[in-house]
Amino acid sequence: MVSFIEALYKSPQSILFGWKKEPTAGPSDTYNVYVGITSAPALLTKLASGIPNIPDKAPATQGKVAYKALIGSVVTLLSLPATTDFSNKLFYFAITVVINGSESLIANSTIVAVPPVGIVSKYMKDDPTINRHMFAFSDDIQRWVKAAGSPSGAVITDAADFYKSNITTVYTYDGTNLATMKSYLSDATTSGSWAKLTTYTYSGSQLIKIVVTDATVV
Repeated sequence: MVSFIEALYKSPQSILFGWKKEPTAGPSDTYNVYVGITSAPALLTKLASGIPNIPDKAPATQGKVAYKALIGSVVTLLSLPATTDFSNKLFYFAITVVINGSESLIANSTIVAVPPVGIVSKYMKDDPTINRHMFAFSDDIQRWVKAAGSPSGAVITDAADFYKSNITTVYTYDGTNLATMKSYLSDATTSGSWAKLTTYTYSGSQLIKIVVTDATVV
């Protein structure tokens, strides 16, 4: 099998995959996705089946067959601890193609490792089909943030409103004063997902202390 699965974007809760169409596959043929915690082909388990052989039109996956893997499905399938997510465990993925009802051998597939630390963005010269925002890992906030290119090189643009990651912020008030502020990624709203909690302390009406701590979505 020539085609292989590629991780395009990863959050703790999901991974967006894409791959080029298998040259011998027709419009009615499909793909299966396999996952495991070891690279041995025989130990990979089928995660999804019947994925149409139709290239996506979204900017992040344009020209590629697309599939989004959810950590909840992987955890259930592989009987992993509920605390497992894509940012704290190494996973292996592979695809097979089903042509005229016959599935290719998984032993002939390229098995791709998706490490806990994230994925490395590809350059246009390496993949001419790229038409998406690139991402870079921020050591300050320990997550992936959108990046943009400039004549001087890559620039992190999460501070720009148009490019920043989608964040949900929930506020609570103590009378007229802001008491707490909890922020988390808008696509990670499942109970237990990572969040940041900011707590404000006042003396009368004057703010005297701000504390930022790790928290979870409730």
